[in-house]
Amino acid sequence: MNSSVKENIKTVLICIIVLFGSAFAIMSFNEDVGVGDLFQKIYKLVEGKEHTGFGVLELTYGIGIALGITVFFNSFNKKKKNSEPTPIELKMQQYDDDVQTYLQTKKKG
Repeated sequence: MNSSVKENIKTVLICIIVLFGSAFAIMSFNEDVGVGDLFQKIYKLVEGKEHTGFGVLELTYGIGIALGITVFFNSFNKKKKNSEPTPIELKMQQYDDDVQTYLQTKKKG
């Protein structure tokens, strides 16, 4: 197995870990703030009765989270609208700077 295949496998595994980690974080946040209870109260105020099952609020909330993440990270847009770096690009640059600083410090020491 050549190094290119190994790198691709590592990338896929990291993507899967990040996907499940972020899903867990979002679910934990929703549970901590009681999004389900909030939606129930909104349904009760608007409809006047208890709501069971999947409704409009859940659907729009899910779509909103997906769109928000996509827009925030500017992930799927090949052509950038502006020259500002994405948060991922900033973190990667910060990481590269930290590595270079560390290597320079280690070389001197």
